[in-house]
Amino acid sequence: MASDNKLPAEVEGEETRMPRPLRRLPSLPDPELIRSLRAAAKKKLGMGDRAAGAMSTLFVHPDQILPQLENTRRMRIPGGDLLYIEGLVWTPRLMADFNNPRNAADYTYPVAGRTVEEGDNIFNTAVEAQAAELTLTVPGRDQLAIALNRAMEKTRAKNKPYPKIGEQGIMDAPFGVMSVIKFDDGSADLAVPHVREGSTRVSWAQQELECMPEDTLFRTPSSAKPMKDFLDEINAIVEQPAKEITSANRARVRCATTNFILIVGFEPDEPGSVDLEEAIKVKVAQEHLNVKVDWAENAQNAVLADDCLKAAFRGRLLHNENEYSWLAGGIFHKEAVDRGLAEYLDDRFARLLWLFTTKDPAVHDVIRQPIAFVLRREKKGRVQVRQTTKLPFAIELAAREFRGTLRYPDTAMERIIKVMTNGGPIAMKAPWRSTGRSLSALVKAAQHEVEGGEIGAASTELAVRALYYVAVHDVLRVPRNDLGSRSDRRKVADVLEAMTRTPAGIRQLENIIKDGRDGSCPVLRDASGEPVRNGEGKPVSLTDKQLRYELFPRDGRGQTDDTSDPFMEAQRVVSKALHALQDGLMDLEAVLDEEGVSVIQQQGLPRVTAKKWREIISEAGKKLEDWFTIGVEYGASVTDPPPVLIEETVSEDSDESGVERR
Repeated sequence: MASDNKLPAEVEGEETRMPRPLRRLPSLPDPELIRSLRAAAKKKLGMGDRAAGAMSTLFVHPDQILPQLENTRRMRIPGGDLLYIEGLVWTPRLMADFNNPRNAADYTYPVAGRTVEEGDNIFNTAVEAQAAELTLTVPGRDQLAIALNRAMEKTRAKNKPYPKIGEQGIMDAPFGVMSVIKFDDGSADLAVPHVREGSTRVSWAQQELECMPEDTLFRTPSSAKPMKDFLDEINAIVEQPAKEITSANRARVRCATTNFILIVGFEPDEPGSVDLEEAIKVKVAQEHLNVKVDWAENAQNAVLADDCLKAAFRGRLLHNENEYSWLAGGIFHKEAVDRGLAEYLDDRFARLLWLFTTKDPAVHDVIRQPIAFVLRREKKGRVQVRQTTKLPFAIELAAREFRGTLRYPDTAMERIIKVMTNGGPIAMKAPWRSTGRSLSALVKAAQHEVEGGEIGAASTELAVRALYYVAVHDVLRVPRNDLGSRSDRRKVADVLEAMTRTPAGIRQLENIIKDGRDGSCPVLRDASGEPVRNGEGKPVSLTDKQLRYELFPRDGRGQTDDTSDPFMEAQRVVSKALHALQDGLMDLEAVLDEEGVSVIQQQGLPRVTAKKWREIISEAGKKLEDWFTIGVEYGASVTDPPPVLIEETVSEDSDESGVERR
């Protein structure tokens, strides 16, 4: 394997970036080339003069398009072949779809009568298919501009590209067709490249360019001057000192051009069966109705885990190729022992968790380098749970030890992965390394850390190694609500942390590792360290219940009759605050001036105040959306639903506190 450590991406915290470099735009093409392209489109494609004229000024390099007209490319759809050409175009020239199917469910129709949002009515268009273009008939120029602006705003609100369009420009080429637009009000016809797939990308790019619908429809097609002015503006940005170029201007440069697929005809399997407009609709539906299913999350993790491990090898974070093969799961444990890579099963797990969770920039930035991270959109709620986006990759690599073996059926493997993931954040409690110290030396160092009142490197390493065995042997499980308000909802990592804080806990971690390394399930031990025996004289296995409720209970207390639940209490606090907010808003609206008019309705709020309140409420709303989604997923995964806070109307003689119900 190559050891070149030149890596192309930039790492900032947990985000990997590979922004598109800035490049000058070429000058407008030679008019003679434009005329040649126009004539060829009419002759070779059968395109009308107006459409051919607009098409000829669309492409940045007409000389690269001319040869394609001799032999157009083909795109198979049910019913025939779409014919197309492809090349770099000026983004301001593209017209997004004013009847974007993404917004189809939002439109209102005359049958509804008078509607709340009159501007949301469907924009009626008559479409006629030609050989290489479409002819659209719409009510008028102003109505078209309004419909296009509305569609682009709705599209941006519904869908945000990732990575941001300003970092990469348009990556996937949109496709569309030349359309000649006629107007019922008698306005002059116009021709534009009509985007049929990729309106989201185009809408966001044109927003970065500050390009309005009127620019696309009327100004830029009118003559060469608007486009020449645009090119001069963009190139003036590129020529500035790099440090002076703002992020907004960088985005303008990146979005100025895009690759574009222009559909220029259709050859049906059966002549006369499908026309060009129907064929384009089939292709658009194929893109959105018969979509690819995203890779399963564990498949995503597996791919990125391999990429990260290769990056670690290239970055010389691993000693040699043997270690790479060992961590990737490519060799047996016995072989790893023979090669001096490991002595115990927990060695590989500890090494993986350190590599993927350490905050050491020399390691973190290399592990986070793979370019696939640029395209990975993390779910906000889950990022908070994981504390780092790389922990699942360590767990995925560790899981290769269990996947597909007879010893661990699928259900057991899933449980092991869940416990390892839930307990993984223990690796981030303190800086540590995976050392080769003996268990006794590690325990001795951990006891010193306990005496000092801190979680240190030894305590953390001890807990990480114990996590491997409590997961494999089903000693600890992810938190549940078996006991209602008395349930221990601590993560596995929190239980392990509680063990690192006491001498008894350190001894318990030591015994778990010792039993695990002996190949047996960890057992319950008495104060002298001897196994507790059952009625048959056999050692009693250590269980989740014993660790959570008896040996290391939450808040350091054993089970009590106290039914107060901090989680429910916190919900009550939020509920009261929300009711107080409602009351406060009503009080604000009730303030009247001397003429009996609501002051807030007349004056509104000061801009600074309103902005601050909006930020607070917006952030709270986002959190509630995340928590709602997590609550639905959690409720579907447990047999005993969590307690629910009943919202009661508070009256003078009623108790304000909510009650719990099952």
